[in-house]
Amino acid sequence: MDEFDKLQNNESEETQLPTDNGMDGNTENNAASKTESTAKTETEINSADDGAYDTVDESNETENEERENADNDGQQDIPQGEYNYSDNDFTIGTDKREGTSAANKKGLRVFAVVMAIVLLLSSAMATGYFVGKNSNNSSQGNKKDVSVDLEPKPTDRGEYSESQVYASVNKSVVGIYVCTDDAIKGSASGVVYSEDGYIVTNDHIYANVENAKFKVCTYDGTVYDAVYVAGDTRSDLAVIKINDSGFSSAVFGDSNELVYGEKVVAIGRGGSDASANSTITSGIVSYINRRVSGKTSYSSKLIQTDAAINPGSSGGALVNMYGQVVGITSSKLTGSSYEGIGFAIPSSTVKKVVESLITNGNVTNRAKLGISYYENNSVSAELNKVPNGLYVASVSEDSDAFGKINEGDTITAADGQRAYNDDVVLDIIEDKLPGDKITLEIVTSGGEVKTVEVTLLQDIGTSSYNSKTESQESQPLNPDESQDGSGSSSFDFPYGY
Repeated sequence: MDEFDKLQNNESEETQLPTDNGMDGNTENNAASKTESTAKTETEINSADDGAYDTVDESNETENEERENADNDGQQDIPQGEYNYSDNDFTIGTDKREGTSAANKKGLRVFAVVMAIVLLLSSAMATGYFVGKNSNNSSQGNKKDVSVDLEPKPTDRGEYSESQVYASVNKSVVGIYVCTDDAIKGSASGVVYSEDGYIVTNDHIYANVENAKFKVCTYDGTVYDAVYVAGDTRSDLAVIKINDSGFSSAVFGDSNELVYGEKVVAIGRGGSDASANSTITSGIVSYINRRVSGKTSYSSKLIQTDAAINPGSSGGALVNMYGQVVGITSSKLTGSSYEGIGFAIPSSTVKKVVESLITNGNVTNRAKLGISYYENNSVSAELNKVPNGLYVASVSEDSDAFGKINEGDTITAADGQRAYNDDVVLDIIEDKLPGDKITLEIVTSGGEVKTVEVTLLQDIGTSSYNSKTESQESQPLNPDESQDGSGSSSFDFPYGY
C-alpha cells in the first residue's frame, strides 16, 4: 500500500465515530430506555430553564414516533444530537432541543471533524508532493554526486602481465547495443564508472539513432536496460545508467603520470557483437596530450597509442600495466589518415567531464574564450609574413572579448606566454574555470599592439543524443563508421575556442 492509500485509510478511521455507544442487541429495550431517559432529561431542562421549553414541537413528536417505529423494525436508536455515519457519507441527527447547549455541542463536533479532514488532506498533499518530486528526480537519470579518485601508480608492486591486466579489468568493461524500439542500430563499449550503474562511453555512438535506447551486456552475459543520462560532443564522452547496483567499477589511474613508450592495453567489445567477450590489444603510449580535432570545431588533448582500437571498441578502456584505466578509447578518431594509430580520452578529462554530466546534465566547469580562429604557427607566420598566433575569424556576441577583439586581429600571447601555436593559448584556457580572466596580447589588423583582459565564458557543450544534422543524416548507421568509412579526424578551419 502506498503513502496516499494509507492516508485515505487513516482519514476514514479517524472520522468514523461510533454510532451505537455500547448498545446491545435488544433494540426495543434500548429504545424504551432511551425514551425514558430523554423525557427525564427534557423535564429537568425545562424546569431549570424556567419554562424556556414549555412545549415540544409537533414535528419533533412525529419524528420520535417514526424513530420508535424504526426501532420496532430492528434498527438501532441513534442518540439525539450525534452523527449518524453511513459507509459513504454522514448526516446529522436532529436534536429535540433547539437551545444553545445542543447547538454548541453539535457545532464543536462538526468543527472537530472538519479540522481532522483538513489536516489529513494537508498531510496527503504534502506527501504526494515529495513522492512526486522524488519520482521526477529518478526519471531524470537518477542524477547525483558521483566521484572517483585517480589513483597514482602503486609503488608496492610491479606491473601485471597482459593476462593479469585483462583479468583485473574485464568485469568493469561492458558491451552496449544502441537500439530503436524494434532494431539494433549499432554496438559499442563502455566502462563501469560506479557500482550503482553509471557507465561511461562515447557520445558519438548514438549520433545517428533517434531516441536511442540501450542494452548493456556485462562480463557474465547478463543484459540490462540502460537510460541516457547526458553527453558531450566536444569531449566525445557520454554517460548512461543501469537502474541496479553491485557492479564492478573500474579503478582509474592518473593519465598525467603516463610517459612516452609506456606499455598499455586496450580492452573493449570489438566487432558488432556487444554480448561477446571483451577483446584485448596491446601497444605503447605514442604521444601524450596530442591535440586532435574531431567533428566539432574544438580540439581535444588525447592519448595516442598504437594499440589497435577497432569498431565496437569505442568507449572501451585504455589500461596501464597496473590494471588502472587511464583513458576511454574512441575509434571515431582513427582512420585511413591515421594508419595504425588509436586515440583515447585521458582519465583526467574523463573525471572532469563525466562527473559534471552526472551531477548537472552538462559540463559546467569548462571555460571558453568565445572566438573562432585560424592558427598561424611560427613557420606559417614567417612564410606568409604575418604575426605568429591565433588569427581571429569571428567573435561571439556573448563573449566578453566582443568589442575588445575584432575580426582580423591576431592573439600573439596569453597570460604572458608567447602563442607560437594554438596549444599555448588553449592549454591556458583549459586550466581555467568560467568567470576566470585571461590577459591577451593583440596585434590589430592595422598593426597596433594592445593588451586586453577577457572574462571567460562557460562552455556547457552539446550532445549528439537526438541532435540531427545534415551530415549526420547522410552517415551510415554504424556509429563507429564515418561517411567514407575512415573515421577521419580532419576539420575545415576555423577552429573555435
